[in-house]
Amino acid sequence: MKLFSAIKNKMAVAGAILCSGTLLLSCSKWDDYKQHIEGGEILYTGKLDSAKIFSGKERIQVYGLLNADPKITTLKVFWNNKNDSVVYEIKPSLIDTFRQYINIPEGIRPFTIHTYDAKGNKSVPVTVTGVSYGDAYRRKLTNRLIAGIEFEPGYSIITWEQLDPSIGPQFTEIQYTDSGMVKSVFIKPGETSIALPGMDTTTTIRYRTIYKPEPTSVDTFHVPYTERLVKIAPQLLNRKVPFITSGRSGRWGNLADWKSNDAVKSHGGYGGWDEWNGNIFNVESGWGAPAVTNGKIWQTRVLNPGTYTFAISDLRDTNLTEADNAYLVVSEGDGLPDVAQVQTAIGYTKIVNGKPLAQLKVTFTLTERKEVSIGYLTTQPAGDPGRFCNVRAFNFIEN
Repeated sequence: MKLFSAIKNKMAVAGAILCSGTLLLSCSKWDDYKQHIEGGEILYTGKLDSAKIFSGKERIQVYGLLNADPKITTLKVFWNNKNDSVVYEIKPSLIDTFRQYINIPEGIRPFTIHTYDAKGNKSVPVTVTGVSYGDAYRRKLTNRLIAGIEFEPGYSIITWEQLDPSIGPQFTEIQYTDSGMVKSVFIKPGETSIALPGMDTTTTIRYRTIYKPEPTSVDTFHVPYTERLVKIAPQLLNRKVPFITSGRSGRWGNLADWKSNDAVKSHGGYGGWDEWNGNIFNVESGWGAPAVTNGKIWQTRVLNPGTYTFAISDLRDTNLTEADNAYLVVSEGDGLPDVAQVQTAIGYTKIVNGKPLAQLKVTFTLTERKEVSIGYLTTQPAGDPGRFCNVRAFNFIEN
């Protein structure tokens, strides 16, 4: 009995302790933990999602998505260590795209973005970096350079130098006059030439290159227009590959629209036109063919006063030497002088293997309207190896 009584007493004490603990717990508030959080419960508004900064011309564009949070009333963008900011009013909607421009001096800087509700509760910060471009970027920009101009009946072809892709060239705009109307055409950075239909008389063109500092930039930059007077001289006919023949025998033929003497027709009465290499211009001696002495091929034009250039604009290859006496020649009247009298020509230059293409030209000036002949003059030996000069294209311009 004594043992049973002791156990009963211990259970009573334990029950009393448990009861008192339960009463104590029931008297405490479940949210008493809030007294340990300064200012009470923290409430956040929805942040700007997918935030981006797009670069511009002395400005940036802030972009992002405002998801459905009806509490949002304002959005604030900070920069310059939060010393500068701008505030935008937000109207509730299910999902809204946020796009706003901010005028910013040139430079790269971080931006911090918060949204707010009417009570001033704000979102977690969103930080993105953006770039504004200005004069420092502009100073890197140049107009694309013209490498050359070729003329065809009814149109002209302008070739261009390459552009530095790292500064963001987009295109070059060219304006010219065709039949009294101003036309605009555009060439992309990766393109090297453009045809201008209707530009077949002397005219002034103007052009400028447009740039974008980044692919996603919201603004473009351009350099001032460059103006250039393009003087179009009476053109050489049949001047590039594929050259056209007026008659042929096998591999060899005579050039249509060119005059030639018997000396250059060293292949059974034919010469100057070569079926090999894509119907090319070629005067060849040797390898079973006779030598060429004072061989001449030319066209005649009447030119007004001015400065002109006759050139080989595309040379495939040649093995001509100094001793072979091959020339580009411009002379007065209808015809070319013999090699021994080449110094009497208005202008001439010797064609030699290894000579830079830029030097294979004749530049001359006329002070009065005059008939001139423009062409090719050569004396070269027979034997094995023989001599050849494969020309893909000639060009003739007024400077």
